[in-house]
Amino acid sequence: MLPPAGSSPAESWLAEGRRAAAMDMLHRLSSLSVADPIYVLAAESEDSQILSSMGGIPLEKPKASFNFGRELARWVEEGGFQRIAYFGGASAPLMTIESLQEVFDLVLDADQPAAVVNNYHSSDWVVLNHAGSIVSLSEKLQSDNSLGWVLDHEVGFNVKSLEPSAESRADIDTPTDLLLLHRHPHLGSNLGSFIARTPKEALERVERLREVLCTPAKALILIGRISSHAWRILESETQIWARVFAEERGMVASGRYERGEVRSLVGAFIDSWGPDAFVRRLTELADGVLWDTRVWMAHHGRWPSNADRFAADLGWEEQIIDSALRELTHAVNQASVPIITGGYGVVSGGIYASIETLKEGGYQPSR
Repeated sequence: MLPPAGSSPAESWLAEGRRAAAMDMLHRLSSLSVADPIYVLAAESEDSQILSSMGGIPLEKPKASFNFGRELARWVEEGGFQRIAYFGGASAPLMTIESLQEVFDLVLDADQPAAVVNNYHSSDWVVLNHAGSIVSLSEKLQSDNSLGWVLDHEVGFNVKSLEPSAESRADIDTPTDLLLLHRHPHLGSNLGSFIARTPKEALERVERLREVLCTPAKALILIGRISSHAWRILESETQIWARVFAEERGMVASGRYERGEVRSLVGAFIDSWGPDAFVRRLTELADGVLWDTRVWMAHHGRWPSNADRFAADLGWEEQIIDSALRELTHAVNQASVPIITGGYGVVSGGIYASIETLKEGGYQPSR
């Protein structure tokens, strides 16, 4: 599945990157004999045409407003499928053909209802048997994030979540998710070419942040839905100091966001001090920051548009309409240290991808 592209410059840029990732994914799946046929549901006609030219079978777009659970259930029911694999179009940009084969084999070898997801608490893709069970869950699946949780708690599937890594956690939901894949050795050809065409200024912050990661005794701040595993990997694979402010893990999958129950201590400090003073304090404590700002947004119960969120992640403050987000973005842009903002991927797949790039990719700082 690929979502609508949007009309703003930031949305359009991200959509092009997502399409490149989907093209790489379709190529990898086509290399597996067990992954056939491959269907494509794309909101944009251009995406559908390009992926169908590569062998994907285009599905008809829903006539009513899109609902993830209902569309997945309708496809399963109409096709009579019992073993399926669902992937967001840009949900596995670093999964190799070998890793995909291992995931499919786990499900093919299972006798009981079983599923493999990339992340139990925030699923971006799933491979499962007994797919008919999906039909009864359509109203409980407002997005793919809750796939692992719902399959386990509602119908008793044996749900296996892959060990955290760049392969299992990298997912392109935001511009920063894409930028943090820069130079990773497992990038597909299409996505690698797209990132290589990115204006250099868009990658400057990523390069500065990686220089922090590979410089002993530097300090990094992590804010948001970071897991203990990501923190451990960061400490075991680098020689830097880390300050971690972790809160609201699972806020989407558990329904806390939908029910308006998200509460952020970081958000409260920003409310009290103001964004300029808060960011200034961050720069006094560390040489770089990775910040999942969606917790701050959910804390306020006001979710900015895709155009605003993506522009903020890219630092394009002049394109942001939401005044609070524009003010925060301005403070981030003026910071004396690199501050990378985005969604969950910034403190998940982005961390793993950056560390693996440093470790496996023969990374050398650009300066």
